[in-house]
Amino acid sequence: MSEVFFDEVSGFKMDIHFEPVLDDISAVMKECQPKIQAAVDLIDQMEKGEIVNKTSVVAESENRAVDHYNHRMEAELVKGKSLGHTLAYWEEVKKFAEDVKSGKIITKAGKKYESIIFNGIGGSYLGPLMLIIAKYGMDFNTTAGLPVKIYFISNTDSDLYYQVTSNIDIATSIMVHLSKSGSTAETAGNMQTWMQLVQGKGLVVGEHNASVTIRGSKLEKISIQNGFIRIWPMEVETGGRTSVCSSIGMAPCAFAGLDFGQFIKGMSHMDALTRRREDNPAALLAAVIYASTKKIGFKNMIVLCYSEFMREYAHYLQQLYMESLGKEYTIKGEPAKVGQSVFGGVGTGEQHSFMQQVQKGLGDCFVRMNYFEKRDHDYINEEAGSMGRQLLAFLKGTERALMQNKRPFVVSTFQERDEFTFGMMIALEERVVTFLASFLEINAYDQPGVQDGKLAATDVNKTSKLIVSLLEKMNGEIVGNAGQILSALGVKELPYEAQAILVDIVQNIEIEGSYPTLKGIKASRVWCKECKQFKFSFSK
Repeated sequence: MSEVFFDEVSGFKMDIHFEPVLDDISAVMKECQPKIQAAVDLIDQMEKGEIVNKTSVVAESENRAVDHYNHRMEAELVKGKSLGHTLAYWEEVKKFAEDVKSGKIITKAGKKYESIIFNGIGGSYLGPLMLIIAKYGMDFNTTAGLPVKIYFISNTDSDLYYQVTSNIDIATSIMVHLSKSGSTAETAGNMQTWMQLVQGKGLVVGEHNASVTIRGSKLEKISIQNGFIRIWPMEVETGGRTSVCSSIGMAPCAFAGLDFGQFIKGMSHMDALTRRREDNPAALLAAVIYASTKKIGFKNMIVLCYSEFMREYAHYLQQLYMESLGKEYTIKGEPAKVGQSVFGGVGTGEQHSFMQQVQKGLGDCFVRMNYFEKRDHDYINEEAGSMGRQLLAFLKGTERALMQNKRPFVVSTFQERDEFTFGMMIALEERVVTFLASFLEINAYDQPGVQDGKLAATDVNKTSKLIVSLLEKMNGEIVGNAGQILSALGVKELPYEAQAILVDIVQNIEIEGSYPTLKGIKASRVWCKECKQFKFSFSK
């Protein structure tokens, strides 16, 4: 069975093949109608600015509205938030980027800016990076003819940071810090390092920094104090994983030359389709996933895009789905333990890696495939007639094989690869998440599990600084396993992370910048086969 949705305006089409798990999708839709109507009611509440980001678990409730849909609504249901407001804001952001790229805005030393580095993590990084690659491909700095080079920094990966910053001229570069609060450890640390590099060159800090953040945040205060060249506000109600529709997406699009206006209009168009109480593609897809889950349990979602340009799309959806739906409690505070795992990449590349298991091995997934009907270029291919026709053959061949092997799958077809389509693609998935969250009775807009990791990382940093401070004061030599080393330093309890910290010291004590206060200390380790642990030596 193929349940078809078709939008005559955009040409978007969706086919669903979930046999033998679900033999009658019409029956599924009928059964899910009460839940679908409740989800549409929730969407209505969201778009009116009501507080929906909340649960009965007080410690995990952010207790605020969720506004990403408001940024692209034609109707202004929440004051100051609408498609019109977003498009006007886009013109302002674009104007500044154009002035930088054209050389109208230059440094006080008279230099034209040549490089823009975007510093963010999570949605602040995944969304903009995905859009730029979707438009230009992985090698956008060499193939797109951009007037400025574009770089992204996300993790606290010192080797990548060095690679980026050592291959640009800091005196002609701007780092744009993308963070709602400015307190996210990775982004804050990368910003501090950049500001030190700028100061070390004798440059004016503000000329080489800009930010996207909420009003009154720590980052805004730092931006004002240091005279950042630009501060673009965003709204506190805009979640990180849905922030690509805000100034988080605008600034990178502006410098990279993407038409954010068409992107946001594509989102608005899909929102209109998925706001409906009937003939709603997001409701259809969510109902099928939900009904399948009820029948056979949670299954992994494999996302394949039949375009090399969309290689970051599955990565983007990982955060959107897994951070939104991976929850411990329902909104009523009852145990939930739900989620939706997402994996994927580019078809046909992944057909030569994990599709063997999908087709013939474990039946632990359903497959999502995305395809663009139009192509801009083509080449003669003897076997298929042309290269593009060969790609179509692989897509349809994979569909046929999935049907033969009785594997469930969904195919989403879009007319062409452009910003309007990118907006539709992302907006569809955001609505599917909203529907699934409503069906599962969870809050899709908090992320307490992410916070758990951040708090634990803070504790690890405290342990690391404590060990370093004690090693600074040591005299002579200390030898032993992790527990013995810490005991000799006066630490009574052995923290979980202690051995990893000691290994890091041994491996990186000679690296400039890693442990500057431990200069003069010799460190080594050996593996003890009998006791199956490392033995360390620190001498001064």
